[in-house]
Amino acid sequence: MLNQIKHMGIMGVGMVMGLLLFAASANAQEVTGNEILEKEEVNRPYSTIMISEMTIIHKAGAKRVRKMKIWMKGDDYILVRFLSPSNVKGTGFLSVKDDDWLYLPALRKVRRIAGREKGKSFMGSDFSYEDVGTDSLADKYNARLLGIEKYAERDCYILELLPKDTKGAIYSKQKRWVDKTRFNQMKTEYYDEHGDLLKVAYVSEVKEIKEFWMTKKIEMQNVQKGSKTIIVEEEVEVNPEIADKMFNTRQLERK
Repeated sequence: MLNQIKHMGIMGVGMVMGLLLFAASANAQEVTGNEILEKEEVNRPYSTIMISEMTIIHKAGAKRVRKMKIWMKGDDYILVRFLSPSNVKGTGFLSVKDDDWLYLPALRKVRRIAGREKGKSFMGSDFSYEDVGTDSLADKYNARLLGIEKYAERDCYILELLPKDTKGAIYSKQKRWVDKTRFNQMKTEYYDEHGDLLKVAYVSEVKEIKEFWMTKKIEMQNVQKGSKTIIVEEEVEVNPEIADKMFNTRQLERK
């Protein structure tokens, strides 16, 4: 009889442990990759105005430093205007609902950027027009949750992003680390059309502003070219009023 009770006790412990493991597994699967992307977008301010410094560092070590002002509204609108140095001052970039335009003051002409051109370098940096332009990752990619791991002392979801439109895609896939609590990007790997690693974005500083976790410093390393670009946000205004009329091609030509 005693042996039966002991056996039942062992079985009971085993059943409890099994249920706990099942519950932990179920909790891990409660959120999907697409839901994580959506949460990341929801946890951003609706609008921002920023002053940023961009430092482009070539493989040989040469540096170029540029200052720019950025207006963003929702997922559909972004306007970038370069403030310095003199050789790029007045240059503007506009993205409206994934339609992109570039204004070069020397040519006094607004030029549309479309198709595969979006994969080209944004103003000589390691960011592409695709990286800078408006888009919703949740709309453009199917996300699969690969797991959870610690990165930069933060628990992060690891996502694999595969483009819904493979024909028009700039990247064959992305691998993205998203902070499990704050739902902000911590690291992203970008793969070229052949499936080879092209570049990696590292978020090294974040700052909480009005309950939003904002990227303070991001570094894009092009592993194929050996160059990198660092963007540091120097001034950030969260959720200012910005009229839609701010985002049109006429604004690009304004000084």
